[in-house]
Amino acid sequence: FELASQHHPPMNVGLRFMALDEPTSGSKIPDWLIQKGIKGEWTPDKKTFVPALDDPVFIEYSQRLLNAFGQRYDGNSNLAYIDIGLVGSWGEWHNTNFPTITPLLERYTSAQLDKYVKMYFAAFPNSPKIMLINGGDALVSAVKQGAGWRADCLGDWHNFSTKWSHMQDDYPQRLQNAEALYPNFSSAWQRAPVSLEICGYMSEWQSVQHYTRAQVQVAFDWALAQHASTINLKSRSVPTEYRDIVDNALTKLGYRFRLASLTHESELAQGQSLTLNQQWFNDGVAPIYLKYDVAYRVVNDANTVMSMGKMAYDIRTWLPGQHTSVYQLPMPKALPAGQYHIEMAMLDAKGVSRINLANEGKQADGWYRISTVTVR
Repeated sequence: FELASQHHPPMNVGLRFMALDEPTSGSKIPDWLIQKGIKGEWTPDKKTFVPALDDPVFIEYSQRLLNAFGQRYDGNSNLAYIDIGLVGSWGEWHNTNFPTITPLLERYTSAQLDKYVKMYFAAFPNSPKIMLINGGDALVSAVKQGAGWRADCLGDWHNFSTKWSHMQDDYPQRLQNAEALYPNFSSAWQRAPVSLEICGYMSEWQSVQHYTRAQVQVAFDWALAQHASTINLKSRSVPTEYRDIVDNALTKLGYRFRLASLTHESELAQGQSLTLNQQWFNDGVAPIYLKYDVAYRVVNDANTVMSMGKMAYDIRTWLPGQHTSVYQLPMPKALPAGQYHIEMAMLDAKGVSRINLANEGKQADGWYRISTVTVR
């Protein structure tokens, strides 16, 4: 987590646990846990053990694992979200890559699978949570409790079949089914993230799938329509043919805060508070889900901070659109006469400016120099 925060630019971490990979990749749970006699089955070649999700010992140790991580990392300012996993291959709520095993949603009841959802809420009550959309009723349970959702294979038009695609035959139906069970599903993005991952690599979209610009545009437009906060491009290059589509989407993806207007007195008497009338816009498609404080400070020409304060507003409530606020920054009674710079930033729990704004005037320490005021 600390390494992520020290990256330039700073990054946050998404965390998922998995207990199963590929049939030939070997067991992904400790051998000592298997030796405790938990239920499950081996693949025909005896390479991989698939634990039974209804086994009480496996359930107990799964909860203990999550609780241990939660005690250490829940609410960490660098933890972007917990992906509700552990269930199925790669923690992705299916076992379709295991042909000898009963399909997961047929093998277990909704109540059995929902136990794993509840584990995450118990272990990480203060962290944003997301869940893959193919979790059936368990997905609806997770969203009802405050989770967001995610989807793999964004941009699949004919990656697996010429007659079936995620974009036309999977996503719409899954989301419709979820909304039928929980009408507020479509507003989950207001409380927790929507995260997407592309299908394959964008270079393959061009060289193998031969997707048109129109198909790529529809995929990214769909992501924005779902109020997505992140799109995982898998750290690969973006073909020049699609680059502008991606860049345009990035200006809207997630949150994009812009201080559109700031008015205040041009002159102050010594000791007089500085009243800051602000008009903010979130030009993105989603709010921010981690806590940051809007802070203002007054500095002299030597960059010495003469006064600083934090607003009480919770910017996690700033949905797309306009937000107006007023803040009074206390000023020292003995502040020397002269002209001072007004600076603003969004600070993390350690007081570090972490959020890039759609404004000019950014200083080396991440604060934005936005105006001046004169003290008489």
